[in-house]
Amino acid sequence: MSHIEREIKIKLISPKLEDIERKLNEKYKPINEEYQVDIYYNSPVRDFRKTDEALRLRVINNNMIELTYKGPKLSQQSKSREEIIVKVDNLNSMDLILQRLGFIKTLKIEKIRKNYKIDKFIVSLDKVTDLGEFIEIEGINVKEEELTQFVNTFLKEFNILGEKTLKSYLELLIDKLEKTPNSNTY
Repeated sequence: MSHIEREIKIKLISPKLEDIERKLNEKYKPINEEYQVDIYYNSPVRDFRKTDEALRLRVINNNMIELTYKGPKLSQQSKSREEIIVKVDNLNSMDLILQRLGFIKTLKIEKIRKNYKIDKFIVSLDKVTDLGEFIEIEGINVKEEELTQFVNTFLKEFNILGEKTLKSYLELLIDKLEKTPNSNTY
């Protein structure tokens, strides 16, 4: 099933993620903690970097597997885009199918994510390997203005200094690797 994912990502400057987590735990109970490994693919017929699309296999806590398609971004204020997710029961077989169809493995991203539900929003505290600490705030069936207002209030309430970005972790990692010789791709 397709839906529009609407989120804002913040590259954390201060305080540390563990300090934010401590403050959040005083007011809210975490939903869960996830160890995520994302394997990204590029299409044999069009360059996803040029079309602003993404195709990934995600492994969550070493036992749940999802195949996700993300369409081009729809906004300049938030990272809003179509997202289609299907559950997969065998990572190696799905990977093999994608490769047999010509899809090319490009990058792998690993992160530890702690999720909190606050009203109509999911607040995710992310430690991303090779990229650092981030906060992602996703609105559940909200308008862009509601998401922006919640994010600004949240940042102020928890005294968070950060840099908003519309880039995905994939795009951020590609940017970093392009500046680094001997980049870590598949």
